[in-house]
Amino acid sequence: MLRGLYTATSAMQTSQKKLDVTSNNMANMNTTGFKKDVVVTEAFPEVFLHKLKGSIDNKSVENRLFVDVKKTGNEFSLSTTGGFFSADSLNGVSFSRSTLFSIDEEGYLRTFVRDSDGNPNFSEGNYILSQQGSRVFVGQGNVDINDKGQVMVNGQQVGDLVKVPPRGVIGTINSGLRLDRIQTKFRQGSFEETGNPLDFAIEGNGFFQVQTPQGIMYTRDGNFTLNNNGEIVTTEGYLLLGQYGSILLDSKDFQLGLNGEVVVNNEVVDQINLVGIKNLHDLRKYGENLYYMDESKTLEIEEFEGKVIQGFLEGSNINPIEEMVNMINILRLYESNQKVIRSYDEILQKAANEIGKL
Repeated sequence: MLRGLYTATSAMQTSQKKLDVTSNNMANMNTTGFKKDVVVTEAFPEVFLHKLKGSIDNKSVENRLFVDVKKTGNEFSLSTTGGFFSADSLNGVSFSRSTLFSIDEEGYLRTFVRDSDGNPNFSEGNYILSQQGSRVFVGQGNVDINDKGQVMVNGQQVGDLVKVPPRGVIGTINSGLRLDRIQTKFRQGSFEETGNPLDFAIEGNGFFQVQTPQGIMYTRDGNFTLNNNGEIVTTEGYLLLGQYGSILLDSKDFQLGLNGEVVVNNEVVDQINLVGIKNLHDLRKYGENLYYMDESKTLEIEEFEGKVIQGFLEGSNINPIEEMVNMINILRLYESNQKVIRSYDEILQKAANEIGKL
């Protein structure tokens, strides 16, 4: 009975974090270049649920074992009613009757999430386990899975994905929801014309590079100014980087090319460092509208393919109506789980005060 308390409590804790993130989004809806955050959650591992008495004949389960296999390229979608698939998560081994996975860069079967381009991202995925509990390695061979859940590579069996449950197992159960990570959505914001020659807006995927005391960081906030030395800086005083380091100007009388060229008197004197980043999901917010790369990850730079527009600023990508609806839904979910805990508390109180008297 107490499992429901843990489930409701974990849901309330997750809702509280969602509310914090949504509130922060709304507070920054007028912040230049701000990008929306979303909370990514996951269920705790699914564990086997056993009968208290009696058992189920495993042979009858094996006889009706059938796996529905759908393959698209290197992606496999499997489901079965005669057993369970298992995956190695950070919180332990999880079991399910359906699964979606592909082949990662190292040749292992692994679950994934899709990035903004729709491609599999394995960094947040879990390894698929064989019937014996080991990771399934397929390499770069021709991979196929038959209707018994057996993994075949170039015609040779390398693993069996379906685990027949122990006697007495009637299904799976988990302990609720947990916070997985906070993900930033780098969708383009709308442009606002300012007429200020030191206001820059990036159209497309890319970032300005700025020099901070903690090293080089990245930003979409193009609200710049000049310091006492004539260098282009952010509102916090961090240097905007060009090909030769800081960008020096004698005045605001300059033009900016679409690729970031700084033109003075029809002569290119410098060019803003504009970079594209492949692994956007590994960027972390630092504050002051800056981003840095997660220390455990490697920065993957790609060529900047957008353009930079002078005299404009990019607004946030926050939709205030959408955020308000999210906030209302989160509050309702929080209140619902609060009622569940209150009901459990009343039941336990009766069990202690009334049943205990009998």
